[in-house]
Amino acid sequence: MTTNARYKTLFFIGLMTLTISSVAQPNTSQSKTARIDSFLTALATHNLFNGSILVAEQGKIIYQKSVGYADVNRHMKNTDTAQFNLASLSKPFTAIAVLQLVQKGKLKLDDPLITYFPDFPYSSVNIRHLLTHTSGLPSLERQEDDYIKAHPDEFISAQTVYAHLIEQKKALAGQPSDAWRYNNMNYMLLAMLVEKIDRMPFADYMQKAVFTPAGMKKTYVRTATMPNTIRYTRPTFYFTTYHNVDSLDHNQFYTYYQLGGLAGPGNVVSTIQDLWRFDRALAAGKLLSPELMQLAFSPVTLNNGKAYRAGESTRSYGLGWTVYHSKTEPVNNFVFHDGHIVGLTTFLHRNLTNDQTIIFYDNTDNNPIQVMVSVSNLLNGLAPLAIQFRQSLVRVYGEALVKKGPDYAISKFNELKDDTAHYYVDELEMNRLGFDLMKSSLPGHEELTLEVFKLNTLLYPKSGNTYDSYAIALEGAGRKEEAIAMYRKSVVLWPGNDDGKKALKRLMEQKE
Repeated sequence: MTTNARYKTLFFIGLMTLTISSVAQPNTSQSKTARIDSFLTALATHNLFNGSILVAEQGKIIYQKSVGYADVNRHMKNTDTAQFNLASLSKPFTAIAVLQLVQKGKLKLDDPLITYFPDFPYSSVNIRHLLTHTSGLPSLERQEDDYIKAHPDEFISAQTVYAHLIEQKKALAGQPSDAWRYNNMNYMLLAMLVEKIDRMPFADYMQKAVFTPAGMKKTYVRTATMPNTIRYTRPTFYFTTYHNVDSLDHNQFYTYYQLGGLAGPGNVVSTIQDLWRFDRALAAGKLLSPELMQLAFSPVTLNNGKAYRAGESTRSYGLGWTVYHSKTEPVNNFVFHDGHIVGLTTFLHRNLTNDQTIIFYDNTDNNPIQVMVSVSNLLNGLAPLAIQFRQSLVRVYGEALVKKGPDYAISKFNELKDDTAHYYVDELEMNRLGFDLMKSSLPGHEELTLEVFKLNTLLYPKSGNTYDSYAIALEGAGRKEEAIAMYRKSVVLWPGNDDGKKALKRLMEQKE
């Protein structure tokens, strides 16, 4: 697995684990909006919220807050009319466009995609499979990985991706509807389908059939030739300051540059106020019939006859929406979609039972799910999630390592490691720091990388992953004997480390 893929996987796992549970909120005279404001103010104070939020109940806005800057250089503050890229929150819009065509009788959910694209190489994949992420198609990012390496400065078009899909004809990950696998490829194809059926660019269709009817005057579909909205990130674990994503070298830092112009999976640009108009238009039936909306909000059923659920949670996926329900009485039914691209997070969350809506964006890469769950809890008499307000000691160590070298960095680390009230240490963060340094062009980056991975094995001596990462770095530095020893240690502690076993075998054969 590539390091970028590892980061994205870890981010997704982090989102999944935040929705587990909550406890009852103690009785208090403080109003729900005051509790929400207190929670969000604490996040903003600790640099965990830089954006805007709108909270509504029974069709009325009860709370709004904007903090920080939409554009730091121009001193433009975040407001409810600031435009931002919805990222994957665009998927419900794409799904609505497809369902509108179903409503008009121009296509059917169970139509195979090959009906409309005769050269499509997967005859068993239908439109419903694409909408529900159960197609089993090759992952968009993994399919394009080699092409991106060969064409690092190209904005890849949907037509190019589709051509590669036909040329490569990779095997499906499984039979359609066997399993749920989130995949941007599905929604890129759906946008192409809308264009094919209605014979106009996807952006024009969305303007005509979705944005205008919903009164969304500041919303549009961004194309690759348009500038993206401004986002900020700390691109490595040895940076403690934020950088404008578009100012970064996309050859050195992961910015989602090459695939960043595709419509369908993302690239609807909107505002908090326009998303509120969308929410009301959706609730009023202005965009889809109630029957189709109910279908969109229903969990997908797999080939085994059971509704898909994410692990032990109630989370599932409908037609363009994540759906779930509370495990306690009275049962509340929820739908939402979140979005994430480098430097930006978004979500629109609806409590269908209590008619509550939360709309959110943050343009500094903060975690949206902890906000979504916490504010929803506060609206319904529950406590917010426990939020990590302590500072990452890995970041402090990483910046010290790069600026002043290994001896200063470890001294700083040892000085602060016992101050657990203000700092925390995380194995996966230390691992990422190591890979960040491995990819860097800093002077002496190999030795800095080894220092990080070595420290991680000492901090987490029972983790096979730390030894595996250390072995990768040692092998890259040409230290085969040490790499063999670390791979051996890794596979003992982590018997499922197949990549480590292959690397160990390869090095042993070279040694012989």
